[in-house]
Amino acid sequence: MFRSTMEEAEKAWFFYEPLTLLHTYKGLLKLIIDAYSPYRNIAESYSQKVNRRVYPITEEYLEEKPEVVEQNVALLKNAIELWRTASRTSDAVAPMLYHYSWHCFNSFFIYTFFRWEPKHARSHGIRISRWSDNIEEIEIEFLKQGLFQRLIDTWALLGTSLVFSPVLPIFENDKINFVPNNYYLLNTFNHLKVKQLLNFDSGDFERKLHLDLGKKLINCPVLMNSIYLPTDDIRSYLVIFVASNLARYRPILWNSVLIGENAVQSNFALNFRSALMEYTLGAHPTSGLLYQTSQLLRGIMNGKFEFKKRVVGI
Repeated sequence: MFRSTMEEAEKAWFFYEPLTLLHTYKGLLKLIIDAYSPYRNIAESYSQKVNRRVYPITEEYLEEKPEVVEQNVALLKNAIELWRTASRTSDAVAPMLYHYSWHCFNSFFIYTFFRWEPKHARSHGIRISRWSDNIEEIEIEFLKQGLFQRLIDTWALLGTSLVFSPVLPIFENDKINFVPNNYYLLNTFNHLKVKQLLNFDSGDFERKLHLDLGKKLINCPVLMNSIYLPTDDIRSYLVIFVASNLARYRPILWNSVLIGENAVQSNFALNFRSALMEYTLGAHPTSGLLYQTSQLLRGIMNGKFEFKKRVVGI
């Protein structure tokens, strides 16, 4: 069902292959530390807002914990290898491998920029809290701790505005601050139905933020979009997470998705396919997660990482 597209998507990994070399990655980390140094103080402000202890990576920390570099390179290698294995296996089990590929890439990404206390996340930070034969009624629960929350922390501290974050980074009197997110998707409950996830419109979320906050919004120029794309990437990650759980715990239900047994299953199959593309190639050649993060890293390498006020109008 997905084979030819997934094989084509392998080219999206081209930027990350060299980073699996330890000395290359060590050099990148030094550039990241220098690039983020003007914004180190916002991590303390953010930690107080969300009640999680998060700190930018420092050279002192890497000297004390040299295993961090090896760990992150291993996570990246695992992400690449899991993707390649998934693209060559059957659709019945591929979602599990695709999910863990993205999970490893997220881990590589967040621990490249920041560290937390405790050092390691104790869970994925998300779980299926309610099963149903109707896929749209399956519920995802979001935990207060775990890797998913650390992913939200990372994107927020890189200047992005996410519907999955309780706070938004803005400029106030030329200083970066974090304010409550009036459109926080988990403002009422700590869980979402798959139907809510599939129906969510990240473009509408972006338009509302522009109307409400205008020039206060932060823009990271080396990213193509600091609102729509990161939010859409995370939505897609959750779709893959659901698919992986279906393949693992409800294989008959997952098979009904693969064959498009009814309209609901067919719709989820299309969203699953789109989510995989969001991870690699994206809807457009420059919108995939891998491309966006490689642009971020290239910007840091070229000394172009900074936060600016966002231009109003989309």
